[in-house]
Amino acid sequence: PHVTLEPRRAPILNNVTGELKVFDPNTGALIPQGPATDGGGVGSSPAALVWIAFSIVVGAPLALAGLRGWRLTTATGTGLALAVCIWAGFINSVSDTGIADLTLTLIVLACFLLGGVIGAFNFGRVAGITCLGISGGVSAGIRIMLLREDLLIPGRESGMFIANWILIAALGVGGGAVLIWWQRTGIVVGCASAGTFLTALGIDLIINQQSGMSRGLRFLFDRNTSHIADILGGGYKPPVSTIVLMVVSLVLT
Repeated sequence: PHVTLEPRRAPILNNVTGELKVFDPNTGALIPQGPATDGGGVGSSPAALVWIAFSIVVGAPLALAGLRGWRLTTATGTGLALAVCIWAGFINSVSDTGIADLTLTLIVLACFLLGGVIGAFNFGRVAGITCLGISGGVSAGIRIMLLREDLLIPGRESGMFIANWILIAALGVGGGAVLIWWQRTGIVVGCASAGTFLTALGIDLIINQQSGMSRGLRFLFDRNTSHIADILGGGYKPPVSTIVLMVVSLVLT
């Protein structure tokens, strides 16, 4: 039998009453909303401090590691890949009640350590190098997308939003492809890109807390219908200092 698939409709936002509410486009039912802190904490909360420490402690050495510490680089490659996937999975699947920021942070860091253990051994070396190359390209792409208010290609339509991810994915594939022909160069660039990204994130968290790169990452990754009011309602407006930090980190890459 012939089946026609209809495109997924976006949730309906309504702020007629002065309070932004989100409705299911198919049933008209109200979708409960929760805060999109996504494990980043608020202000100088414990979760926020953990992310500052993690970003700088991991990012700064990684940016300088290159070929000199292959166990560090391969471990970080697999660790970052697993941590980002787990974080994205959680923030896009939790309900409006969510999960405590510190709890989510510790889960993500535990996954980073697990991935790091895999990449530190010889059997995980190829996976670690590959993940590092892809992470380097993706981290560069993310910074480029976050340079502009509401992303490089703005627009709430799904096609416009996906276009940002297509460009990020292309840079990620490019970062991985470089390893095929110029492995040493790919490793050095991957380390520098991922390392400067994390370092810039840590510094930005100190300066702008959750309103800078943190907000941009949540705006880019989080499309949970229970977070729509926070994410789309609040948008993403990077402070000048955030833009400067990202540009400098890209140049240093």
